[in-house]
Amino acid sequence: MNHRSKSQTNPQSRKNGMSGEQGFTLIETAIALVVMMVMALAVVSLFVFSINYNAGANDRAIALAIAQQRMERLRKARFSDASISTPSSTESYTSAGLPYQIVTTICSTSDCGGSAVSKVVTIQVTPSASSSQWASIPATIISKRSAPSVGPYLP
Repeated sequence: MNHRSKSQTNPQSRKNGMSGEQGFTLIETAIALVVMMVMALAVVSLFVFSINYNAGANDRAIALAIAQQRMERLRKARFSDASISTPSSTESYTSAGLPYQIVTTICSTSDCGGSAVSKVVTIQVTPSASSSQWASIPATIISKRSAPSVGPYLP
């Protein structure tokens, strides 16, 4: 019995360095590059989306901080103070180079939840020139303020 391996049957292929192995063709390489390019473009678009989303989130965080500062200022004021008696006011404010519009509404009628002894305070802060569409929705804080009635709490 004569057993020969495949490489021994064709001595010419051993001389040339070919032992049945083949490389990638040009078409296979081009297809692989196109697939990798499509994947890279998808990742780049994901990065662009996340950058815009983070910029909008920053604008909303600043708007909420401005609204909280305004609300704390109104909570600190006396119930009979003029700043709590003005029904509505609008002002502009600039923070981090971005303009914000602040709308303060104070309701002391029963139409919107207020009364003679309580007021509903609403503060809306909107980024005026935001980089993303969803960040142009105003950050809103609503609080109910009651008049002190009895005790040593009166100033």
